[in-house]
Amino acid sequence: MIKTKIDAFHLKDIKNPLHPSSFISQEEYDILIIRLPIKKENRLEVENSTFIFTKNSYFFYDKLKDDFIDIKDIKEVYNILNKRVDEVMELTLKLFTNIENIEDKFYENIEIRNFNKKWFSYKNQLIRISRVLLKTIEEFKKFIQNYKKEEDFLEINFHDLLEHLERAYRNSAHSLEKLDAIYNFHSINSNEKMNKTIYILTLLSGIFLPLNLIVGFFGMNTTDLPLTKIENGTFFVLSLLVLVGIITTLLVIILKKKSQ
Repeated sequence: MIKTKIDAFHLKDIKNPLHPSSFISQEEYDILIIRLPIKKENRLEVENSTFIFTKNSYFFYDKLKDDFIDIKDIKEVYNILNKRVDEVMELTLKLFTNIENIEDKFYENIEIRNFNKKWFSYKNQLIRISRVLLKTIEEFKKFIQNYKKEEDFLEINFHDLLEHLERAYRNSAHSLEKLDAIYNFHSINSNEKMNKTIYILTLLSGIFLPLNLIVGFFGMNTTDLPLTKIENGTFFVLSLLVLVGIITTLLVIILKKKSQ
C-alpha cells in the first residue's frame, strides 16, 4: 500500500538506479536514497539503498522484487546501512593500501609493470568514489538533522555511520593525493632516464661524427685520394681514426668537467 502513497515522480526516482543520494521530506513520508560504491567481480559499481519513512513504519525498497519491504524498526535501517558502509570503508582502505605498495616500490627502485594503466585505473575509481561519497555525506547529514529529535532515532549510531562515511571519503582523497605525487615522481624519474639516454647518444655522436667524416672521405670512389699509392696506407688511415677518436673523447671529457 505504500506505493499508492508515494508520488509518481518520487517513485520514478526510487526506481532509477543512477539517481544520486537524496533526502526528500514530504508530509506523509520521507525518502532516503543512499548511493554507495561497491566492488563486484573486480569492477567498481555504485548501488542505491532506498528507505521510506512514514509515521508508523519504515520500508526498504527491494530492487530485485521491485517492492517495498516493511522493516518496522529503524534499527534495521541502521543495520542495512552499516553493512554497506563497512564495505565502502574496506574498499577505500584496500585502494589506499595498494597505492601505498606502489609508492614503496618506487622508493625501493622496483620496476612497476603497466604503471600508467594501473595509475589510470586507480585514479578513475577514486574520483568516482569521492564524488559519490561527497554527495552521500551531504544528504545523510540532512537526514540526521531532520530525525535527531525523534525518540526512537539511534542518533549515536547514525552519527557513527556518518563518521565512517567521512573517513572513507578522507581515505579516497588522501589516496588521490598519493596518486598525484607518485605520478609526478614517475614522470621526473622517466625524464631523468630519458635525459641520460639522450646525453649518452649525444656523446657517442660527438665522438663518432669526425670518424664518420674521415671514413666517408676515404670511401669516395674517386682518383688521386691521399695514401692510396703508398705502402701501409690503410694502416695510416686506421691510426688517424684512432687518434681522432682519442682526441675527441678527451675533448668531451674536458668539456663535461668544465660544465660541472
